Amino acid sequence: MKHLSSTRSPDNLRLSPMSSDLAEVLPLLQRDVAATLGPTHGDMIAGIATDVRELHAAGAGEKLVNDVQQYFQDTSVDAVWPACPRHANHPLWYRDGAWWCVEDGIAVARLGELASNR
Repeated sequence: MKHLSSTRSPDNLRLSPMSSDLAEVLPLLQRDVAATLGPTHGDMIAGIATDVRELHAAGAGEKLVNDVQQYFQDTSVDAVWPACPRHANHPLWYRDGAWWCVEDGIAVARLGELASNR
């Protein structure tokens, strides 16, 4: 089943399917956020996903993860989200489908597999 949303266009209304990349990443990201911060951020993540989908950009899944992480850090929800389990003083960074500790240069967890700290 494809997810559809309307794109903002003053001249016409068209439906834009969610890219497969974005459709795969969204539930995994939601799982990581719920596991680490709780279930209250679903609407915010969905809103950012809608914005990313409307850009029709390559790498939409990675952009979604980066934009959600930036939102949490900028709004002080959690300045180091997701915190590195090896060094709690810095965040993990997302690339190649996984959360990475840049200090050690290793993948810590696949997207969607962050351990719950709740």
